[in-house]
Amino acid sequence: MKICIFYSSPKLGDIFLQLPFIKAISEKYKTKVTICINKHLNIKKILKGQDYIEDVIENYFRRGSYFFLDLYKLTSELRNKNFDYAFILEKTKGPALACKFAKIKKIYGFGIGSQKYFVNYKFRLNKNDLRYNYTKQSKKFLDQMDINVNFDKKFLNLKNIDNKAFYEKFDKLPKPWVCFAVDSSETNRIWPQKYFSLLADKLIEKKFAKTIFVINSQDHVNYFENVVINSKNNEGFIDCKKFNRSEIINIIDFCEYFVGIDSGPSCVAGALQKKTFCIFGATDATLPQFKSMIKIKSKNYTEDREIGIKRCGDNFAQDNTEVMTIKVEDVYDTIKLKLKENIN
Repeated sequence: MKICIFYSSPKLGDIFLQLPFIKAISEKYKTKVTICINKHLNIKKILKGQDYIEDVIENYFRRGSYFFLDLYKLTSELRNKNFDYAFILEKTKGPALACKFAKIKKIYGFGIGSQKYFVNYKFRLNKNDLRYNYTKQSKKFLDQMDINVNFDKKFLNLKNIDNKAFYEKFDKLPKPWVCFAVDSSETNRIWPQKYFSLLADKLIEKKFAKTIFVINSQDHVNYFENVVINSKNNEGFIDCKKFNRSEIINIIDFCEYFVGIDSGPSCVAGALQKKTFCIFGATDATLPQFKSMIKIKSKNYTEDREIGIKRCGDNFAQDNTEVMTIKVEDVYDTIKLKLKENIN
């Protein structure tokens, strides 16, 4: 039996949020699966190294005039691989069309919008389900097929990835190593860089950290500089902006624990089963379900945001007022408590 699973989002965190569902399908059918992802992610080698993933297909999944070119390329690749089953963990129509043209016998998808004409009619979501986050959507979809998901597992393992040479670049840096993820394209998620600076000083002072790798990717603000300039220990930071996505994932794996906002790198850390301290602003804290993630929310957090008005997230506050109410002491005390629990 050959299975292909599709998820077309170009966002790093989104694909890692889907790994529990991909692994659950693999375990249900007792076979490795092929996954089809957005080529912009550029993490094929890492995903292909997982013991439940046979192969990785990449496609741009573009819109407009490029839609048909990408559809043709995807159809050709699917036809050559002779898949028996397809699972589309979203409502997009491109993958469903490609599966239909490739004559895959069983095509399962959310069945919302025009996708409903190309996928199995028995197992579907409805338009109202778009009000829930991606995790709840995928869980509800697979529940209909008696595919159970266990979020307590490790979904990303780098043991088969040759990263020794990359590790040796940092080998002489003092430990413990800690990873900070400080930025996002969405401002309502961003904890102030000055707070990260003060947190770093506390962690270094109490010997919970000696080297801090700072993940930051946005070009319009110099996040790394803003963290360092407010710290008393500016020699202890490593700017990770120059590294590619695969290298960033390896850095997260190298570190003892992870501290960051609700963004892609925190999902990577959770999938690695790294101890992950995730700071939530005006977003839905139920989206990531990784067992190793410790969620730090504001006192203003309300459960009503976990269901959108028409779709997930359309009721989120769009500024960082809420995340700014989370104090440095709150984050530090949580980290100290959880790390000491491990020691004891």
